[in-house]
Amino acid sequence: MPRNVPELLQVMNDMVVLEKALAELYLACSEKFPEDSKFWLAICHQEELHAKFIGELAALVSSHPQEFKFGRPFNTMAITTIMSNVKNSMDQVRNGQFDRKRALLMARDIENSVLEAKYHEIVSTDNIEFTKTINRIMRDTASHKSLLAAKVASNQG
Repeated sequence: MPRNVPELLQVMNDMVVLEKALAELYLACSEKFPEDSKFWLAICHQEELHAKFIGELAALVSSHPQEFKFGRPFNTMAITTIMSNVKNSMDQVRNGQFDRKRALLMARDIENSVLEAKYHEIVSTDNIEFTKTINRIMRDTASHKSLLAAKVASNQG
């Protein structure tokens, strides 16, 4: 539970790893389901950007720790659990265990569990760069959720 800078930086590093794993999962989906390739690749690209952004935010926290106050304690096991689910899903996609609909449902469920939107609860700051970047990540994640929900709805039946 990050109550200090080193712990927060570890959580952020774990989030970078998670974002990269999500990108890899969505890339696997684009390869397995070519009819939806553009959809999967667009989300993949956003996850790669999120990894980059979170890395930049970690550098910002590291270089200006006095600008950040730590709020709600954070359960790092949540990231571990999500990462395990992502890896299992990636294996199942690659092994052909998911059909198109199940892949969409899996991605929707993972996106609903992603912790990006919780940064504002873990850290508070007046740092404009940090806030602007977190808001972008939160908007992208909300967009992923909406896109996946619409895609799932259009593939019922």
